[in-house]
Amino acid sequence: MARSEGLDLNNIDETSVEEIDDALIHVWSWRGPLYEMYATSLQLDNAPDFGKISRWASDLFGRPAGERAVVLQSCQNIHSYMMLGWETGIRNEFVTLWRNGMSKESLLELVMFSQMYAGMRGLGHAYHAIGDFLPAWSPPKQEVLFPLGWEADPEAFKCGLDLSTRELTDKDVENLTGWYERTIGYLPKSIQFGIKRNPKFVKLNRARWEVTLKQTPKQLAPYLMLRHHTITQSVDGLRESALLAKAWGVDSDLIIRAITNTAMYFTGFEGLYAAYEAVDDLLD
Repeated sequence: MARSEGLDLNNIDETSVEEIDDALIHVWSWRGPLYEMYATSLQLDNAPDFGKISRWASDLFGRPAGERAVVLQSCQNIHSYMMLGWETGIRNEFVTLWRNGMSKESLLELVMFSQMYAGMRGLGHAYHAIGDFLPAWSPPKQEVLFPLGWEADPEAFKCGLDLSTRELTDKDVENLTGWYERTIGYLPKSIQFGIKRNPKFVKLNRARWEVTLKQTPKQLAPYLMLRHHTITQSVDGLRESALLAKAWGVDSDLIIRAITNTAMYFTGFEGLYAAYEAVDDLLD
């Protein structure tokens, strides 16, 4: 195996000072937030074999896997870091995605989608991370790369809600039920409960969801949902997310990537228990 970002991965048991220096120089080359430098230094200075194997594993999902892989991982990370309240991480992913071609408008669509899970607290963390920079945020210098076939489709989110009233009308229920049955094949129990117990909430929360991703590929919605539900270990949520992903053209390899990338950085192997129960039969 060739060197990866300065590290000789053919020799796990020995790590030279030059390798560590080269790795740190590489990380600093794009002048992003310093956390990746000090986190990398902590690993390589104190547990170099662990650091090298981690670099090897990271190559599955990060920079050596190509720009599309970086974009997908960073989009998921914005969601997770808003949930966790890690402002340094939010800023780092904004910089990474801008460097890889994502516009400010698309980045903020990801923030608004993630706010539906992270709440106003998540928005507060996003503002503290990047809010002061937004007025001067320049257009990216290249086009963003997504998997083939991924594209914006704001109409795909819409089920036909009547927004002239806050009441969930019978027609709204019919349209909402029809949307779910056409896309994933059934009406989730979460929506059934909401319709029965707080129909206004279902209508208004669904209406928010429908306007989050307008110029960002629609496939990012289930892709972020896969991250969220792998962390929360929601079997029903994972299955719904995977079915929506498949309905919108996300192939099994990318669904697996979304789940295992999450396990790599957030849950360990334990995160795959719910995935096995929820989606294993959908991936063959």
